[in-house]
Amino acid sequence: MPEFRYAREELLKAAAERKGLTVSAYLRSIADAALASEGFPVGEQQYCLVRDGELISTSFKPAKDPDGGEWLPIENEDTEPFDPAKHWRLKPLPLRLDGDRVVRTYPVIAKCQEHA
Repeated sequence: MPEFRYAREELLKAAAERKGLTVSAYLRSIADAALASEGFPVGEQQYCLVRDGELISTSFKPAKDPDGGEWLPIENEDTEPFDPAKHWRLKPLPLRLDGDRVVRTYPVIAKCQEHA
């Protein structure tokens, strides 16, 4: 397979690093956002296996847990309202159990803080 070439490869790397992502994950997120803006369904639901109040593992295809755990959908949220023109969304914090839901929280910072 030929190697991917792009004239702005360094910009892609820098943008991915700002978000705490690999370049490939960043490109996938850009593609998903573009598809979603065109009205295509793109999001797969991710689940977390919870057993006795402990987060065990995550999966996009949960299976029955022989030890009695429960697969809960992971809900994504930002630390504050996100505006892509004004904010950066950083690498997510560790998953947390919040009552009967599992939450992945993305810290949001103002773009003016990027070099702080």
